[in-house]
Amino acid sequence: MSVSDSLLLARVAQPPRDDRFVSLLRRALQEPLLHFLLLGALIFVLADLHKGADQQYRIVIDRARVEKLAQTYAQQFGGRPTPQMLRTLIENDINEEVLYREGLAMRLDQDDEVIRRRVVQKAQFLEQDLNPPAAPGDAALRAFYDQHQARYIAPARIAFSHIFFSPDKGGDAKARARAAATLAALDAHTARAPELGDAYPDLYDYSAIGSDDAVRLFGETEMARAIFHAPLHRWAGPYHSGYGWHLVYVSTLEPAHLLAFADAREQVRSDYQADSQSTANARNFAAIKSRYTIVREDGQAPR
Repeated sequence: MSVSDSLLLARVAQPPRDDRFVSLLRRALQEPLLHFLLLGALIFVLADLHKGADQQYRIVIDRARVEKLAQTYAQQFGGRPTPQMLRTLIENDINEEVLYREGLAMRLDQDDEVIRRRVVQKAQFLEQDLNPPAAPGDAALRAFYDQHQARYIAPARIAFSHIFFSPDKGGDAKARARAAATLAALDAHTARAPELGDAYPDLYDYSAIGSDDAVRLFGETEMARAIFHAPLHRWAGPYHSGYGWHLVYVSTLEPAHLLAFADAREQVRSDYQADSQSTANARNFAAIKSRYTIVREDGQAPR
């Protein structure tokens, strides 16, 4: 037999590498120690799954939870619940917890816009106002006041009397015509004459009325706007509101003006602290957001 034939026979007699791997695997599977390790791992996994399943269906009502229910009730209704009411609160809490866990198990929290918004609100609540700003001194408040004077403009205020003409008597056009005729006949020295018009559901005389007050009283109407431009000490109109037509006699007008620092001090302090807290909250959120990688696939660059 030649040397080449001997090498060929030896190669044929040698088991393939895959057969060697299978042989080693069989031998390992026959080892009692491996059986023990696999059995232990299986027991551990099953115990962990059982523990998770057991926790899913285990609701603990401890004293702290009951006290929280009682305190929440007291905050809402001004007094602690009676024993019967407390039992009802606990039972309701258990029922809600059961439904909550069932909902989570069914993944009802996924892709729900209402739940997403609520979680966002709670996260904002927990993250904001963590570092309240230091109390500002006089110099800081004065500087803030100087930089934001537009916030401390006191609005114009007026005092006036009016005569009302209702469209219920003959329609809107006739009400306006009656108002115009009354205006032409009014004595220049008459400062109040509600009896010349119709019954009005509110007051006939107002004092210290600002623009916001006027809108609240008459709506976003010609009447609410025009009274601040009406002439002083004489009747003007007719001005239309949601009620009908009005003649107006403005007795005093206090123009809009910048409040003195001393008069605006408390509002300045409140605004300063609110602005400082807002800046701190923005800085805190920026630090949190920096931990995230923003991947945009909408063709626009992230801000």
